[in-house]
Amino acid sequence: MNERGNGEALRHETTGEKQDRNWNDLLQELRVMQTGTQIVTAFLVTLPFQARFDDLAGDLIGWYVALLVAAVMLTVLMLLPVAIHRRFFGRHVKHRTVQLGHRVLRICLAGMGLLLAGCVAFIAHALVDPVGAWWVTGSTAVVIGVLLVVLPPVLRPEAA
Repeated sequence: MNERGNGEALRHETTGEKQDRNWNDLLQELRVMQTGTQIVTAFLVTLPFQARFDDLAGDLIGWYVALLVAAVMLTVLMLLPVAIHRRFFGRHVKHRTVQLGHRVLRICLAGMGLLLAGCVAFIAHALVDPVGAWWVTGSTAVVIGVLLVVLPPVLRPEAA
């Protein structure tokens, strides 16, 4: 096997070591995502206490509440892998724990993309006319989709 071969085979690690590494990698990814999600959630939580919040039109209040609930639920969902780990700790099911954490992380990535697009929609509708707001939102959603869904499979490790 050459240098561009399967990196897993070149590590010479046991199954347990691989599972531990995968779990640690997963936690690092969650830490990065949690910071961003917590910042968005904090922004949404403090927004009603701003002076101009009362000026929002009625339909934007609904948007706001939906975004707030989504942000809080996403923040809690990002804690799920830790709760799963706590539940199965010491039961020698690390492989299953990593699998479940991986699934949750993928859901969180999709949720974060939707939450960010929703925040752009909310802010754009507060600032510009509805047609312009939907153009801004749609363009942003497409870029988010390309970056989170389309680009990762294109960036193959062997191309690095």
